[in-house]
Amino acid sequence: MTSQTARNKIRKEIEDITSRSYRDIASTLPKGRMPIGFFCPFVPEELIQAAGAFPFRLMGTSAQITHAQAYLPPYCCHLVKSSLESLLQGELHFLKGVVFSHTCDSMKGLSDIWAHQSLLPLQFNLMVPTNLQSKHARPYFRAEMERFKDFLQSNVGKISSDNLKASIQLFNRIRERLGEIYALRRTVIDHLPGDYFARIIRAGYAMDRVRYLKLLEKLVDSLPDHAEADGSDVLTPVYLTGNMTHADTYFSLIEDAGAIVINDDLCSGARTLRLMVAEDRDPLEALTERYFRSFFCPTKYMTPQTHLETLMQEVADSGAQGVIFLLYKYCESCFYDYPDLKSALEAKGIATLLLEVEDPFQSKEQLKVRIQAFVEMLSPL
Repeated sequence: MTSQTARNKIRKEIEDITSRSYRDIASTLPKGRMPIGFFCPFVPEELIQAAGAFPFRLMGTSAQITHAQAYLPPYCCHLVKSSLESLLQGELHFLKGVVFSHTCDSMKGLSDIWAHQSLLPLQFNLMVPTNLQSKHARPYFRAEMERFKDFLQSNVGKISSDNLKASIQLFNRIRERLGEIYALRRTVIDHLPGDYFARIIRAGYAMDRVRYLKLLEKLVDSLPDHAEADGSDVLTPVYLTGNMTHADTYFSLIEDAGAIVINDDLCSGARTLRLMVAEDRDPLEALTERYFRSFFCPTKYMTPQTHLETLMQEVADSGAQGVIFLLYKYCESCFYDYPDLKSALEAKGIATLLLEVEDPFQSKEQLKVRIQAFVEMLSPL
């Protein structure tokens, strides 16, 4: 099989899984594994996998909101509104349970509304401490990990030490392969255009993880060497940051405007590469510790400068000429940090663009001109 043939087969499988609605995707899920939904990377997928269940990340859909508005105020983000809409319309009945993490106010409110509907058999609320600098935060969250493990063992299946270690290794290998693909993207963009790249990321939350790892390994092996330039150097490098998950619309708009997302800090993307777990320590201790190593989410406090310093360093390392903030409308946590981040970047001569998004899956023609103007500003003729 040629490299091109291998890449075509991988792309077909990735696009098939990411094109399905919630109703359609149920038939593709791994047999014998109870599907458990979750929203946030603070939920340790490794524990769900080790219990014999299937971690399925809910990342929102392009749903017309007709039912959820009766339960939610209008100032909730699209992820919250569309997820509740999907539940109320019966699209998530294939799930056997859902796990919420203690993050923003809207998500905490959604947890209560979700439980009140009693439409899924299982629900667990993982209480993530807000002040990660507190001396009580680590032991508290370690106890929450134990509580979550006990919940899974009582309702799903036994979590043996060997299974948990194997699960940690599986997700670590996935993050390593994704890191390689991020590093390769700029030199092989003809093989990994933005819309397809976004689908590769999203597929990892909706398909069997063992199969996903095999696809990533085959993809990395099939990509050409760095020496085989494809003209991507003419594209302007930009850094994409925000609370959104990967939506192919925005990657396509950015590339159509003559730029390339050289790196990102999106909630489903490169940010999760910081979640590598030490494999030579007690598994639960290692799962807990990873959330305290570096900045991960604006809903959590580390130090006043942690978010800013992390972003500034990653932008500098990436070589990006500009930064695009891709933020869900009404996300207070992200918008609290935004003014300081914008000021710090522009003080260093790095231009910024804010895209405030309602439904990330719909075409955003009104934003197309703004993106084009921003890229032109970064690369004047």
